[in-house]
Amino acid sequence: MSLTFDAVVDTVATLVESVGDEQWAAPTPCTDWTVRELVDHLRAGQDAFRIALTGKSGPASGTFRQNGEALAAAFGAEGALERVVRAPIGEVPGAVALHLQTLEHLVHGWDLAQALGQKTLFEDASVEIEIEFATGLLAGLPANAPSPFAPSRPAPEDAPAIDRLAALLGRTVSA
Repeated sequence: MSLTFDAVVDTVATLVESVGDEQWAAPTPCTDWTVRELVDHLRAGQDAFRIALTGKSGPASGTFRQNGEALAAAFGAEGALERVVRAPIGEVPGAVALHLQTLEHLVHGWDLAQALGQKTLFEDASVEIEIEFATGLLAGLPANAPSPFAPSRPAPEDAPAIDRLAALLGRTVSA
């Protein structure tokens, strides 16, 4: 199991746990989603990938953190990274699904932090790995097919890795 994914889920769970009652309706950089809708989207993804990996249907019960830990455990199960699972981009090996969920948590963690006025505390080395993965993923998407990502935007070269990843996946990053 990837210690990186565990750390990313932990960081996002800490952000989710910090949301105040009045902040759930706040807008996020995902223009169509409030904080609540963004967190619900992440949970739905956690459930979908956990079900795909384990074959056990139904949503996980418990907190966002517990749901994320259940997904991390599913990725850590023997053979999970080799198993082919259905993802929004098609059928992929579990190892690619792990990257996809890591990306999802990183970028939506960035979105959540922005909405809450907080800093994102992801490790740069882990984010750099996902920038490389996302760059290859974007390059491999058919030009005329709908993309699960907004068009890439510029980011300052000296921006933190998480800001560069957010811009790569369509977020506006201020200098």
